[in-house]
Amino acid sequence: MATNRLGIFIEALPLDLVRNFAIEAEASGAEHVWFPEITFGDAFIPAAAAAMETKRIRLATGIVGIWSRSPVAMALTAASLSQLCPGRLILGLGLQAKSYVERWHGRSYDKTLKAMREYVTIVRSILAGKNTSLEGEIFRVKNFQLMIPPPDPPIPIYIAAVGPKVNELGGEIADGVLGYFNSIEYLKNVTIPAVERGAKRAGRSLDSIEIGCGLPTLVTNDANAFELHKGQVLMFATALGSSKFYAESIAQAGFGDAGCQIRERVARGEMRGALAAITHEMVDALTLTGKPDHIRQRMRDYRAAGVTSFVLNPSPPGTYFPLFQGQFPEGAEIPPFSFSDYLHVVDETLAFIASEPSQRAV
Repeated sequence: MATNRLGIFIEALPLDLVRNFAIEAEASGAEHVWFPEITFGDAFIPAAAAAMETKRIRLATGIVGIWSRSPVAMALTAASLSQLCPGRLILGLGLQAKSYVERWHGRSYDKTLKAMREYVTIVRSILAGKNTSLEGEIFRVKNFQLMIPPPDPPIPIYIAAVGPKVNELGGEIADGVLGYFNSIEYLKNVTIPAVERGAKRAGRSLDSIEIGCGLPTLVTNDANAFELHKGQVLMFATALGSSKFYAESIAQAGFGDAGCQIRERVARGEMRGALAAITHEMVDALTLTGKPDHIRQRMRDYRAAGVTSFVLNPSPPGTYFPLFQGQFPEGAEIPPFSFSDYLHVVDETLAFIASEPSQRAV
């Protein structure tokens, strides 16, 4: 398995720019481009736009929540999209956050691992062209079959996985797992062992499963790079609830006390004080930040820990925002999002990818 797979998240862009950046991402030598689905837009339409402008780069839904569409609708959409990019689609599925599922989709966020297992079972069966029936505890389908040829080669299914249980499930049933904001220590101590347990239970080899890692990325020669990237740490250090494992990733890296300080200060509305509690070393441990050579070394360290695929998430300097309602106190000072800054960091990230030697799998 190749160990230099590089990809990029593209989000918050109008479709005309999605097409342009997909072309640039392919020209950069990127292995894959991921389209998130939260509040900026859906994942499939941008992926379709990119598919019509590219020939080689892989296109990934990153990540689509399983509660947003029935498994039949998901399989139909994936099968249709794959006709625009045969052999290039990755179907990235996730549980999303409890608040997203309950407030936006009106679904109950319980028995999540069982839900993911049933969902993947149904989707994979449909995409294989089988007449599919499953009377699950969460999802049910009876006698559904695609009336078009099934995708060939099959569409790989990745699971968004941060906590150990979902990583273990990914090792058992998925083609790959994609974590985010994982420290190297968390990968070594939590992620990789969990994926390996799941793989062993299914009689699979760990080498057959892609271990993906998404990281906030700021490629810059600015001497203040770590200061400018503190906001990304603040966002995930305070994302508790169903995302409590971000805090564990921070603790595994040796910054548990700082993580507690950040959360306490944010709870009091002291956003500047929370940022002050974030050291440059903490930023370095949880993001890809700084000059290209430094980021290359950090990626080498991640590879040594077992990561086989990176998805770089260009992060505008000096920004942060709540990941869900109520994460920050009402009236908390939040810097404005700069679209021009975002476009700049996307360009810088693509330039960095273009500077990397191509070792993509054949």
